[in-house]
Amino acid sequence: TTLLYTIKFEEKLFMMMTLLSWISSALKEEEKIVVGQVSELFVHPVRTLNPVQIHKSWVLESTGLLYDKGITLLFKGTNERLKHSMIGYEALRRIEVSLSEDAKLTLKYAGKPDLVIDLNDFNKMENYTREKCPLGFEFCHISEEVNEWISDVAGRDVRAMFSPRNPVGEIVNIHNKYPILIIGEASLQEFTKEAGSDFEMARFRPNIVSINQGAYDDETWQEIQIGDAVLEFHHRCGRCTITNVDSAGVRSSDPMKALRKYRWCEKAKEPVFGTYFSVKKPGLVTPGDKIWLIKRRRA
Repeated sequence: TTLLYTIKFEEKLFMMMTLLSWISSALKEEEKIVVGQVSELFVHPVRTLNPVQIHKSWVLESTGLLYDKGITLLFKGTNERLKHSMIGYEALRRIEVSLSEDAKLTLKYAGKPDLVIDLNDFNKMENYTREKCPLGFEFCHISEEVNEWISDVAGRDVRAMFSPRNPVGEIVNIHNKYPILIIGEASLQEFTKEAGSDFEMARFRPNIVSINQGAYDDETWQEIQIGDAVLEFHHRCGRCTITNVDSAGVRSSDPMKALRKYRWCEKAKEPVFGTYFSVKKPGLVTPGDKIWLIKRRRA
């Protein structure tokens, strides 16, 4: 009888613990709230050039979105990165960029034959030699054909370099320390209203454009979930004069003047617009995904 009683007690205890665990998990799920939704998703296969809009589920690795900023343009001879203030930058922004289902990157420019770069080739590391830029990041030279095509557009001798992959297949050293930039449509609307000018979102080069959130709400998110990926606040995006050049390559000083007036951050000593998030848990993200708030930043 004592043994039977002990078994029944242990069964009840197990059932009670299981129930408490389920209730705890359910409460945690309820603690998460929807604070936005992914309206648009972008990757920038070539840093400096225009982005490609993604309309399907996309891989978010620990270092960022697949192929995002995987190719960087460096000055020939010094391996220094191109600056947006250089002569010829406007022409680079007029390059049309597309990415096919089989990872072929196509660059188009008026009066030139299309340039096609097969991103699958970059997995064959035996074909490339690693070298470093002055900041210590590793890159591999793509080809002279690619260099000549881009240099002709820019009017400067540049080299197109890609970031090598590590043995487990993740992109490493993609020259993008804080991989995901999120900007809310409401933030842009508020900013343009204050500035009295209609600035396009493309000037600010986000990876994710969010809707159904208040202006600058993303600055208050400490930890969020999108799809099955989890992201963590890193810092607000400091802005420079790259915002003065639109996606058509037209330069104007108005955006930076407005940013300095309405979005100045005294602590950072620069204007801020948009929020960078590091990847805490990789996964898939899809346009239309809800943005779940896991934890809010402390004031």
